[in-house]
Amino acid sequence: MKLIYRESRSILPRVESLHLFTRLIIILGVTAYLIFGDLAKQNFTPLAILLGVEIGLYCVWWYLNTKKSSVNSNLYLMAIAIDVILITGIIHYTGGLHSEFYIFYFLVVSLGAYMMPTKPTLLLCFFITTSFLAGNYQSLDRLDPLVFSLHFVAIWFYALTVNYVAEYIRRSEGRLLKVFNTLNRRTSELEKTHAQLEMVYENSRILAGILDFDQIIEEIIKIGERVLDYPALGILLTGPGKSLIYRGRLIGGKKETRLKKAGRDEMQLAYRVVDAGEPVRVVDLSKRNDYQSLLKSARSAMLVPMVTHGRATGLLCAESPRRGVFDERDEAFLSVLARSAAMALENAILHRKTEELTIIDDLTGIYNYRYFSDKIREEKRRAVRYDQPLSLIMLDIDWFKKFNDNYGHEVGNHVLTKLVDVIRCGIRDVDILCRYGGEEFIVILPQTIEREALKIAERIRKEVELAEFGGDGIPDLKVTVSVGVSSYPENGLTEEELVNAVDQAMYRAKGSGKNTVCTV
Repeated sequence: MKLIYRESRSILPRVESLHLFTRLIIILGVTAYLIFGDLAKQNFTPLAILLGVEIGLYCVWWYLNTKKSSVNSNLYLMAIAIDVILITGIIHYTGGLHSEFYIFYFLVVSLGAYMMPTKPTLLLCFFITTSFLAGNYQSLDRLDPLVFSLHFVAIWFYALTVNYVAEYIRRSEGRLLKVFNTLNRRTSELEKTHAQLEMVYENSRILAGILDFDQIIEEIIKIGERVLDYPALGILLTGPGKSLIYRGRLIGGKKETRLKKAGRDEMQLAYRVVDAGEPVRVVDLSKRNDYQSLLKSARSAMLVPMVTHGRATGLLCAESPRRGVFDERDEAFLSVLARSAAMALENAILHRKTEELTIIDDLTGIYNYRYFSDKIREEKRRAVRYDQPLSLIMLDIDWFKKFNDNYGHEVGNHVLTKLVDVIRCGIRDVDILCRYGGEEFIVILPQTIEREALKIAERIRKEVELAEFGGDGIPDLKVTVSVGVSSYPENGLTEEELVNAVDQAMYRAKGSGKNTVCTV
């Protein structure tokens, strides 16, 4: 049974303060009696001893209170018992049955009823009553039962009243503290959510400023890992035939950007989310067979579509090894990220298309001179840095002006377009074909020595010579090209020298009868 309430958190006064205040009143009352009391001289020594004990106890309690020492319940019970005994002694030496110091019992009762539950409070009242009778047993025959009853019924009633009020306040206080705790917890969660949401928005704004597609994918994964703390995150984008392709994945802290197709059979749920454009939270993955998780230990998942301009272009899926871990707050966070990611990816695609328009030749669909100027500098720097060869091939259509004069510019444009297809068949995937201007074309061959470049140039020349350039109402035509080759470092140490050298080589081929390959 709990005997003493010692709550550290309370809106009620602290027990230590009440105890000190009670003792102080007793000390002042006894001191005043020693000075002005009728029986003070007759019982001075015992009263002085009792006063000294009270002062000593007060000092000890004051010391413990100032040092904030922990006082256990047994010490409080002992102190209350000593107080009852001391008050009984004071009553005995200040008139016995007729002493007014019995009122000090109310001080002890007040403290005990405040500190104790109901049963210990009743025991305290019984102890006070028996102590009073034991301390004045010699004069019990002169005790007026009516006066005694009034005195101690008042003490008992007062004790029960104080105890009832204290218990009621304590219960109300407990409920209030629970409400405060809940409010503090909810406030803390709200502040944490607000801070996390601000971080998501801030990182989403960063996404809006990135125009590189691959960099956006990496940033989305970084936000999912560092800000949202997801164990697994997948970025799926729509591909040909409305298929879904993993563009980026975070699995147990490991990032993966290798493309991977999400099969429709094992990822039916993901396809439904994209089609419906609505997020889905899965409480328990073990009960589903329409979703293939990234984590082997995944137990719950959340799928949010990436919607822009009313159309879902993909989705974000987050996973956790804990069952039912995702709530509405997580869905809101991932939805913010999904919308920002969709807009950022769309902006990156539009930027890339716009950039391509400025570096792509309208007629032939290959890179133009502007792109060539930037790319040759880049490849030249790479060749110098890694001590690798670099070669150029320049081609010019022989007698092209006669084609335009005899057949018109429409036929000339058809020849240029057809020639690009033939050249592409003769070069490698790593080689870069550009339109240099008019009927001149140039090819950048990274990591290629002059001997290999000459072979490629000769292959192109032969394929052009054998190709037919007619069709679509255009008569069958034959075309030849004059080809020049230059290489780093044999024909120049700068990109300007390389371009000048390949230009000279091409004109040497033209001067040598055309339809040939030359170098300087």
